[in-house]
Amino acid sequence: MKGITAIFMKQKRDSEATKNRILMAAEAEFADKGLYGARIDSIAEKAQTNKRMIYQYFGNKEQLYVNILEITYGRLTAEELQIEWEIMPAKISIQKIIRLYFEFLEKNPSYVKLILWENLNKGKYIEQIDFTNTKSSVFHTFTDIMDRGKKTGEFKKEIDTQQVILSLLTFTFSYFSNRYTLSKLLEFNLFDSMNTQKRIKIVTDMLLKYICCE
Repeated sequence: MKGITAIFMKQKRDSEATKNRILMAAEAEFADKGLYGARIDSIAEKAQTNKRMIYQYFGNKEQLYVNILEITYGRLTAEELQIEWEIMPAKISIQKIIRLYFEFLEKNPSYVKLILWENLNKGKYIEQIDFTNTKSSVFHTFTDIMDRGKKTGEFKKEIDTQQVILSLLTFTFSYFSNRYTLSKLLEFNLFDSMNTQKRIKIVTDMLLKYICCE
């Protein structure tokens, strides 16, 4: 019986390892080439497996792509959940969340690429993802911070929270999505860490000046 259990556990570990390799390879492939340019053969080769295993675990290329989108979005949620927003002043929370977004996008270039590709797809596949848990973190957390700041008098009560969230997302994401072109056009290196830190400060100052009471 112990021998059978050991064999079963090994098979389970091998299966999980194979799935993880497929997911890592698929994320790189989809980020570089998008859904329609990505090839299952290439993913299988990078994952050191075969196409049959990919289809067995994930169904087809589209389902694998949706899986990758869900995983990459979930990483941002995981980052947010590590911070105890409710025990710090709302203004400090805003400062921290802006820095968190910048640092997350810096560390996760595949996230930026996948979002760009999915926008080219007109959001066709992102509609298939259940964002219940993700949205409860990303959007509800920020909404809670804004509501708390309005109640404590830190933030102006008339501020439109959705517009502030939109500003936060566009200010942070565009810095990384347009890095290559803007660095050339502005002759300003957006890849330089000091310039990134300056941008974090400017975005933080702009948003706080807009939402904070005098």
